[in-house]
Amino acid sequence: MASARIFCCEALGEDVKSALAGGSLGAAECTTFAGCCGRPPLCWDDLRGLCGGAPAIVVGGECLAHLGAPPDDLRRVQLLKKRHCAALICGDYTFDRLTAAGGYLVTPGWLSRWRCYVDGWGFDQSTGADFFAESCARITLVDTGSSPESLRSLQEFGAFVQRPVETVPVGLELLSLQLQRAHGELARKDDGDAAAAPATDYALLLDLLSRVSSSSGEQRVVEELLSLFAMLFGAREAAFIPGSGAPLYRHGEAVTGDRTLRRFAAEVQGSFEVAADGAGFLVRLSHNGLVGWLWVGHFALPRHLERYLNLAVSAANVCAMAIVSARTVYRNLKESEDKYRLLFENMGNGFALLKMLLGPMGAPADFRFVEVNPAFEAFTGRSEEDLVGGTMLELLPDFESSQLESLGQLAREGTPLFLERYFFNGKWCQVWLFRPKPGYCGMIINDITKQQLLEDKLRQAIKMESVGRLAGGVAHEFNNMLSVIIGYTEMLGMEYHSHRRIADNLHEICEAAQRCRDLTAQLLCFSRQQLVSPQTIDVNEAFGELARKVSCLAGRRTRMSLKLCRESWPVRIDPAQLEEIVANIVSNAGAAMPDGGDLVIGTENVTVGEEVCSANIDAAPGEYLEIAISDSGHGMDPETCRRVFDPFFTTREVGQGSGLGLASVYGMVTQNGGFVTVESQRGVGTTFRVCLPRFRERVPELKAVPAGQATGTVLVLEDDEIVGKMTLKMLEHMGYRVLLAGNSSEALELCRADHGIDLVLSDVMLPGANGREAVETILALRPDVKIIYMSGYDAETLLDKGVDRGRANFIQKPFDMASLGEKIRTTLAGGFVTG
Repeated sequence: MASARIFCCEALGEDVKSALAGGSLGAAECTTFAGCCGRPPLCWDDLRGLCGGAPAIVVGGECLAHLGAPPDDLRRVQLLKKRHCAALICGDYTFDRLTAAGGYLVTPGWLSRWRCYVDGWGFDQSTGADFFAESCARITLVDTGSSPESLRSLQEFGAFVQRPVETVPVGLELLSLQLQRAHGELARKDDGDAAAAPATDYALLLDLLSRVSSSSGEQRVVEELLSLFAMLFGAREAAFIPGSGAPLYRHGEAVTGDRTLRRFAAEVQGSFEVAADGAGFLVRLSHNGLVGWLWVGHFALPRHLERYLNLAVSAANVCAMAIVSARTVYRNLKESEDKYRLLFENMGNGFALLKMLLGPMGAPADFRFVEVNPAFEAFTGRSEEDLVGGTMLELLPDFESSQLESLGQLAREGTPLFLERYFFNGKWCQVWLFRPKPGYCGMIINDITKQQLLEDKLRQAIKMESVGRLAGGVAHEFNNMLSVIIGYTEMLGMEYHSHRRIADNLHEICEAAQRCRDLTAQLLCFSRQQLVSPQTIDVNEAFGELARKVSCLAGRRTRMSLKLCRESWPVRIDPAQLEEIVANIVSNAGAAMPDGGDLVIGTENVTVGEEVCSANIDAAPGEYLEIAISDSGHGMDPETCRRVFDPFFTTREVGQGSGLGLASVYGMVTQNGGFVTVESQRGVGTTFRVCLPRFRERVPELKAVPAGQATGTVLVLEDDEIVGKMTLKMLEHMGYRVLLAGNSSEALELCRADHGIDLVLSDVMLPGANGREAVETILALRPDVKIIYMSGYDAETLLDKGVDRGRANFIQKPFDMASLGEKIRTTLAGGFVTG
C-alpha cells in the first residue's frame, strides 16, 4: 500500500516529523491537530472529519486514550496512542520511572504551546503553581532535540508554575519503530489480513516477544533479536554469547573476537557493562538463571550509546524469555503448553486463557478455561483441575450479559479491555483482557485488595479527622456560651435565693446547661480534645468495682459475668474514661437486649500484628490489653457495623439516644493510643473489642499543691464580650479586683498603667496576636505575674500554640464559679494544675 497520511497531536508534531524523516516512512505526509490539553478529548466524529475515511495513522496521548474499537467506516484508521504523549517517545518503562520520581513529563511540542494549554485549564500563575506543587516535584522535558526553543520554553514554564526543571535526552528510535509498526498494521488491514495487532499495551517489547517466540528453535530467535538490535542501533556488529559456553551467534561484521567477548562477559558484575573504549556494551540476559549476554557495538551514531543501552536493558527480560522459550520449544514438541508455562507460570499476576463458545446465531454464549497459572489458582481459590474445562459463567454466575458481549467483541476484533476496580471472591482486582489469537481471550488479574484496604483506611481516617475537627470547633464555641449561661445563672441564683419560684427555675436552667456541658464533653472526647488525667491501671482490679457500677445500665434481666485473664497487662488511661468506655458499650448492649440476655466482659493480653493492622484504621503492631464486651442481643448488619462509631448515628428511636455514646468511645480509645472493633451478626449478638496499649513504665503521678486563700487583682484577656463580662462579674463576686481587656493591645496598656496586677486570665485563641504572644509581652513587663489560660479546646492546644506549660495553668471552658475560684487560689499560692 502507498504511504498513509499521518495525523498527530500538536504536542508531538515536530517529533513525529523528525522520526519520519529519519526512517523508512519519510515520504508520509504528516498533519497536526489540536490535542485535548485544555480542551475536550477527540471523538470518532472528530477523526471522521479529520481523516475523511481514507487510510490514516492517528498519533496522540490523552486525546485518544479513551477511544475503543473504531466504527465500521473508520476501520482503515490505525490509532497509535498512549496514556500520555511523552510515553510514545520515551516508552512506558522510562515514563513510569520518571513519573515515579516526581517528574511531570512534557514534550518539545507541548512546551511550545504551554501558555495556550494553561489558559485552557483556567489557571492563573497562583492556581497553576498550587496545582503543580501538589502534583509533581519537577517539570521534566523529554528532549528529542526537535525544537531549539525547548529549553527556553522549559525555563519559562518552570518559573510560571514555580517548579524546578530538568531535561532527559531521548532519541526518536522508539517512536520511529512504532510508526513503522502502525503502518504495517494498516497495510495488513488494507490487504484484508485478519491478523490484528497484539492487544496489550506494551507496544514494541510485546510485539517483539510475540514475533520471536513463534520462531522454530533458539537459532532463529537469536538471529531475529540480533537483526532487530543491529537495525535499531545502526550497529556494525551484534552477537549473543550463550551462558552455557556454546558457540557465539553473530550478526553483521565480526569486529571483536570471540575470546575477547567471552573474557568481557566473564568480567560483567551487574546487568550491563560498557566497553572501556565506548565501542559497545554487553547486556546480561537472565530468566530463571543466566541465559547469556547480548553484545552490540560500533554504532553509526556513537553519541546515542546511552539511549541504546537504556532500551537494550529494558528489553533484556523479554529477550531472555524469548530465548528460553525457543530452547524449550526445540526440546519439546508440545510448543503451546511449554510456551505458556515459561511465559506465565512464574508471573506474580494471575493469568488465564479462555476460548469463546458460540450460541445460537453465532453470538458469544460463554468462555471455557483452557489454561491458568498458579497465581490465578491462588486468586480464585480453585485448582487448575477445577478451572480448566469449566466456563466463565460457572465461575462467575452473576457475570452480566453486556460484559459477555464485550468479551465476545474482544475475541473477534482484538480491542483490549481494562477493568480498574473489580470485586471477586472477596477481593479487589484490576483485570486486563486481550486477544492472543482470534476466538480466544487472555485475562491478567492483579490483586489490589491490600491497596483497596489502604485506600479505605485513608478515606475513613480523613473522614474521622474532619468530623473530629468540626466537633471540636462546635464544642469550643458552645462552651463559651455555656460559660455565660452557667455564670449568670449562678449569680442570679445567689441574688434570688430567697425567692423559691425564681430560684427553682434558675436551678433548672443550670441543670440543663450542665447536661449541655456533658454533651460538648462527648464531642471533645470524640475529637480527642478533652482534658484527661491518665493513670496506670490494672484493669482486672478496676473491673471489680466498675462491673457493679455499670451493671444497672444493662437492665435488670441481663445476666452479667466477668471472664478476666490471669494477669492483665497494665494500661495508661484516665479512670473516668475507662468507666465511660465500658458504660457506653454496656448501655448499648442493654438496649440490644430489651428482654434480657447474657453480657460477658472479658480481658485478654494480645499481641497485634500486621494482619490485624491492615484491617483497622487506628491499629499499630504491638502488645495490647483487649477488653471484650459481648452481648446476646439482636445484633447488627454489616452496614450498621460500618457506621456504628460515626457521631450522631443511632439505631434507637427518636429521643432515645444522642448517637454520641459509641463516637465518644472511639475518641477516648484512640486518644489513648488504642483501637476499637465491632463484630456482630443479626440474631446472634455483638462483641466490642477495646484494645489499649500495654504500659511498661510506671511514672509517679504529680499531686496538686493544696489550694490557698488570697485576694488580688486579676486581668481578664477575653475577646468574646459576653464571656468577658460574665467572667468579670464572677470574679468581682468572689472579691477580686478585675481589669477587662478585649485584645492584646488593651491588655498591655492596662499592664503599663496598673502595677498591682497579680494574675492574668487569658483566652488561648485571640484575634491578631494569640494568647501566648500577648502573655509573653506581658511577662516581659511583669515577670512575676501568674498566668492562667482558658479555652474551649483542650490543654494540648497550648502545645500547638507554643505555650510554656511550665509557667501557665489551664482551665477548661465552660467553668463554674467554684472551679474558677479554686484555680485562681491555687495559682496565686504557687501551685500548678492543668485540670
